[in-house]
Amino acid sequence: MKSFKAKLTILLIAMLLITMLVPFSSVAAAEDQATDEELQVQLIKTDDDNIVVYVKGLEGTAFDYALSTAGAGTMDKNYINSVKDNNGNQVALITTTDLQDGNNCLYVRENENDPEKSVQLNVDVNNMFTQEKMALVENTTKRIPTEEAEDLSSREEVRDGITYTYTVGGLKITDDQNATYSYVMVNVSSDADYNELQSLANDLNDGSKTMFERIEIANNFYNKYNELIENADAENSWQEVTDMQILQNEDYDNEEHYVVLLKKVAQNGTTTYDAKFMTTDNRGTEEIIPASSEQVTTQETSKLPITGDSIVLFVVLAALVIIAIVVFIRMKKLNKKADK
Repeated sequence: MKSFKAKLTILLIAMLLITMLVPFSSVAAAEDQATDEELQVQLIKTDDDNIVVYVKGLEGTAFDYALSTAGAGTMDKNYINSVKDNNGNQVALITTTDLQDGNNCLYVRENENDPEKSVQLNVDVNNMFTQEKMALVENTTKRIPTEEAEDLSSREEVRDGITYTYTVGGLKITDDQNATYSYVMVNVSSDADYNELQSLANDLNDGSKTMFERIEIANNFYNKYNELIENADAENSWQEVTDMQILQNEDYDNEEHYVVLLKKVAQNGTTTYDAKFMTTDNRGTEEIIPASSEQVTTQETSKLPITGDSIVLFVVLAALVIIAIVVFIRMKKLNKKADK
C-alpha cells in the first residue's frame, strides 16, 4: 500500500512539474523566435555616401536601431532613433564609414521594451542601388518627349475582292529636332524580358506602393532596362527614326502592347536613352471593289453653240435662200415669155 502511495505521489509531482514547465517553454520559444526573426530591408545610397535603410512594415512607425556585428551582446549595441526621409518615411541612417568588412548586422526594435530583430547587411558600396539610379528609373518615359498618334499613315489590303483600309498609328517625337533618333520596338507578349519591364513600370505607377516596395521594384526595373539597352547596342538592332515618327508594325493587331526603346544622340555627342510603352490601335474601313464590265463608247455629233453670232448667220442664210427662190421664180417667168 505504501509503495502504491509513493508511486502515486511521484506521478502527481511529475505531472505538476510538466504543467508548470510547458507554458514557460512556450513563452521562451516565442521570445527566441522574435529575437532571431530576420528583418526585410531595402537600401539606397545617397549622393553624400549615406545609406538609407527602409525596414519593411516600419515606414510609418518610429523605431530604434543599432549597427553592430552578428551575435553582438547588449553592451555592444548603441541604439539610436530612426529619422524621417524627405517623404516622411521612418528610416535608419548609416554611413559607409560605419560599415565593417564582411560583418555588419542591423538590429531594430520599436522601443526598448520590445524584442529586437536583426538582419545581416551584405553591402557592396560600389555597386549598390543609389538615389541617382532611382531618379533615372522614375524619369524613364519622360526623358525624350513623345506623343501617341492614331493616324500617322494608312495601309490597304485586298482580300476576296474587298479593299480593307487601315489607319496606322505610332509615336511622334516632339523633342528638339537638332539630334538623331533611333529605336527598337518589340511586342511585349513575345519577349519575357520586355514583358517584365512593362509589368515593373506599371507597378511603379501604382500609388499604393510603399517606399520599401518602390525601391525593390525600381532596382529590378533598372537592372532589366540597362540589360535591354546593352543588348540593343551589342546587337546593333537600332533603327533610324524618319520624319520624327515611329509607325506601328504592319502586322499589328488591336490593343497589342509594345515597348519602344529610344536613343537620342545630340549634336554634341550626348546620348540619352528612354523607353515608351505603346498600345496599338487597329481601326479600319472596307470598300467593295465593283465588278469590271465591258466599256461601251457612244459617239455624239458635235453641235454648234447657240450664240449671238450664230443667230446672225442664220438670218443671212435665210435671206440668201429667199433671194435665190425669188431669182429662180423670176428667171422661170422670163423664160416663159421668151418662148411665146
